[in-house]
Amino acid sequence: MTVTQTHQEIIVFTDTSMFSLQYIGYPLYWGVQPIVNGITIVGPNSKVVVDDVVYWIGLGKFYVYDGHARELPCSIKDYVFLNANFSQPEKVYGGANISFNEIWWVYQSVNGTEVDSYIIYNYAENLWSYGTLTRTAWIDRGLFQYPIACGSDGYLYYHESGYDDGSTNPPSPITASITTSPFEIDQSGHHFIFANRLVPDVTFRSSPGHQGNQPSVNFTFTPQDYPGAAYSSTASTSNIMRSTTVPVEEFTDQAWLRLRGRSLVMQVQSNTLGTAWRLGTPRLEIRPDGRR
Repeated sequence: MTVTQTHQEIIVFTDTSMFSLQYIGYPLYWGVQPIVNGITIVGPNSKVVVDDVVYWIGLGKFYVYDGHARELPCSIKDYVFLNANFSQPEKVYGGANISFNEIWWVYQSVNGTEVDSYIIYNYAENLWSYGTLTRTAWIDRGLFQYPIACGSDGYLYYHESGYDDGSTNPPSPITASITTSPFEIDQSGHHFIFANRLVPDVTFRSSPGHQGNQPSVNFTFTPQDYPGAAYSSTASTSNIMRSTTVPVEEFTDQAWLRLRGRSLVMQVQSNTLGTAWRLGTPRLEIRPDGRR
């Protein structure tokens, strides 16, 4: 299927096994040792090597090899493999972004006709993320200052440079967001949450904004009354808003809300030119509330 090199050995992937190829000297020169059987790799370009550790995508699983081959736990595994189209496995491409301790894989989604999605694994913090992006190949920084990726339009793009999407003319904003899981005020779920104040914690990393406008993000809070129920954005009969969005700029110290629900979901999002941000630890002032 494919091979990859570390400082100590050459790793050989077949469709069902892994082997280690090592130089041993005269008279045989090379020794071949089986590493593991019953293991898979999606395609020849889906392996990535960082600091002698090999990461790759298998059939339905992620794997890592650091002297011992094993499955790599993935919190978004179901999302990835239910939404990926691996019918053209050579399109799955892996690369490293060592400046941010990241492994990238780009792949084609189920409804896509070309590579249009990505997965990122941060091996330092053991975090996973995903999104959409049309990149077909990737090389990390080295001779050049930034990673370079190839777009499906045939152009090469620097990554981690600038604040906007330079693949369009004029440049367009990069949409960035993070959304929490639903959170409750207690584990029993008996108490409703009443939220009335947000203390945000966002830095904007010296981003310039656009045409004199300060960079900003939107904090959106959406309540849910019952597990599995739809998240509502309509006003309730108690005149407490069921969903609210609060813009936050660099010097916003607090914002006032009026929300009520059994659980809440928080989303932080930006979609404006010249905006880059880092989320710290926002604080939300809440208290238990009755069922009515």
